[in-house]
Formats: sequence, structure tokens, C-alpha cells
Amino acid sequence: MPTDSDCLNAFVAIRRGEAERLEALLDAHPDLPNWRLAGRARGRTPLHVVTDWPGYFPKGPRIAGILLRAGAHVDARGEDWTGETPLHWTASSDDAAVARVLIAAGADIEAPDGSIAR
Repeated sequence: MPTDSDCLNAFVAIRRGEAERLEALLDAHPDLPNWRLAGRARGRTPLHVVTDWPGYFPKGPRIAGILLRAGAHVDARGEDWTGETPLHWTASSDDAAVARVLIAAGADIEAPDGSIAR
């Protein structure tokens, strides 16, 4: 199970677009792509972090690709009240570049339960 420090390091690397740092974290923690993060990121997967509002994080498409190649579940549901997938989140942020990466990886474009569909 990841420590709070591990989760924070992953969150920061993703948000800052620090691809090399993220890859080092993946080497140390092969299960990182499917962690459920702690703290303010409660219940989010790393893919949720890179697709979160307001979107357009540095190297977002590259970071998403790194996580997907490392085994991130493209259609993971958040553990919040919406249960949204990373594609729902990137659509909410209008981040088309990251959305293209998710769709190319097989994201379900018909996944139900997005909050913007309510």
C-alpha cells in the first residue's frame, strides 16, 4: 500500500508534467498506475489526476501515455459521488489532447454516469 508521501510524490510529478520523475516512481512502485491516492486526491487514480480540472497540465498527453503503458485502467471509476472515469474528467476540462490519448487506449466513450450528463 502506498504511503502518503508516495501518493504526494506521484500527484506532484503528474501535475507538474515531470515525466522522468514519474517513470522513476513507476520503477519503484509498479502498482502505481492503479493506486487510489490519499489526501485531497482521495480515491482518484493517477489517470484521474492528469485529467482533473482545469486540465492542460504540462505534458498531459505524455503523462497519460506513460501511465497507460504502465498498466493504468483507462476506465477506472473514481471513488467519489460521481464515479466518473478519466475520460469524463478530461471532457469536463475540454482537454482534447489527453482525451485523444485515452480514446486511443480504448476508453469507453459511452461510459454512463458522468456528472455533466445529469
